[in-house]
Amino acid sequence: MSSPILPPGMSANTKRQKQRLMGLLFLMILPFWAVDVLAVLPRVPWDTLAIRVTWAVLSVGVMLGLKALRVQRPGVSWAITALLLPNLSLSLIIWRLGGSQSAVFAWFCAMPLMGITLSLGSVRRSLVGSGMSLAAALTILVLEGRPATVVGMWGLLITCAGLLAVQSSGFYTKLQQARSKAEEDRQQTREALEATQTRAQEADRLAQVGRLAAGVAHEVNNPLAFIQANLRFLQEELPREGSSREECLEALKETQAGVVRIQQIVQDLTALARGGAETQPRELGSCPLSMVIEESMRVASVRLKRLAVEVEVPTGVPAVRADARQLGQVLLNLLLNAADALEESRVERPKVALRVQAREQRVWLVLEDNGPGFPAEHLSRLFTPFFTTKAKGKGTGLGLALSRQYVEGFGGSLRAENRPEGGARFTVELLSA
Repeated sequence: MSSPILPPGMSANTKRQKQRLMGLLFLMILPFWAVDVLAVLPRVPWDTLAIRVTWAVLSVGVMLGLKALRVQRPGVSWAITALLLPNLSLSLIIWRLGGSQSAVFAWFCAMPLMGITLSLGSVRRSLVGSGMSLAAALTILVLEGRPATVVGMWGLLITCAGLLAVQSSGFYTKLQQARSKAEEDRQQTREALEATQTRAQEADRLAQVGRLAAGVAHEVNNPLAFIQANLRFLQEELPREGSSREECLEALKETQAGVVRIQQIVQDLTALARGGAETQPRELGSCPLSMVIEESMRVASVRLKRLAVEVEVPTGVPAVRADARQLGQVLLNLLLNAADALEESRVERPKVALRVQAREQRVWLVLEDNGPGFPAEHLSRLFTPFFTTKAKGKGTGLGLALSRQYVEGFGGSLRAENRPEGGARFTVELLSA
């Protein structure tokens, strides 16, 4: 049996459900007057209608009154609205309809079962409610002077109904506990999956940084070499009389350009590494595709220097619906995969081509290489997490899986195939912004 005033620790959803249940039960009090009428036709029992109206008004009054007074004691409201008022009111109604001689007297057997709904799994409440129904029925029988056999028979029937109600309440409690446990397990599994996904994203970004490390070292060494040479030149020339001002300015200009190049490389790699720590979902917006391609090509340039690279981006290509950081990671991953494949296969004239096509509110990024392509048995598994065709220690098997996840999150698609003339082709389809 439920209470209209619920404990403060209970969830708002549970409160609403229990309050809705009590409200429906209060509304059902009056329609049952039709049963009273049928039980004593042709007489109309107006007195039982008055009892039912009083019952309903008092129940609603107790519920609203205790709530207005902020009385946080569920046991009080439950005892009044679900024990005292129902048993007292129904006992008066059954007495007015003829007592044990009325067909409505059998309602005492149904009351413990009705208590299953009201108790909402509380065995104690179901037991107390069944005892109240038994006491009310036996009181009427004794007041009528019914034989002991009749009293015993009805007492046994109501007791059996009460035991059934108590057992059912116990089952209900276990069911609710199992349901809560299952919901808690689902929540923990969901959180664990999200944590695993976050770690996978971080691992993929760190793997990309690691794959670029060797090329970055070479890329940084080049500007450092001519910066050192220029500084030695300036150190030697400035003290000399008649040294060329133009040569000194040119050396300073080259030195500044080298420092800027090193700074840009460090910034790009820092941004790439930090991106893995962002776990909050991003809001998609208008993403300038040309800028993303330019930045990705610049970061990947340390691995693409030995390759012939063709980029075709038509003028006026529309912006796409995507997150620039994630789309950049997708494109960088595809470029690095192409560089790895061409390096391992040792193609004579390695080549990578990136083309952009736009048509009917959609934009396609097509990345091709002239490497060996994919074995037929690997095509269906390319986007499976942790599947990789690279040598041990060179690949995590996460890049393509995360790339497809990102693109599908944009509302697009990512697919792979072999080119008829040889080599691999990746197609990224995106929506125009």
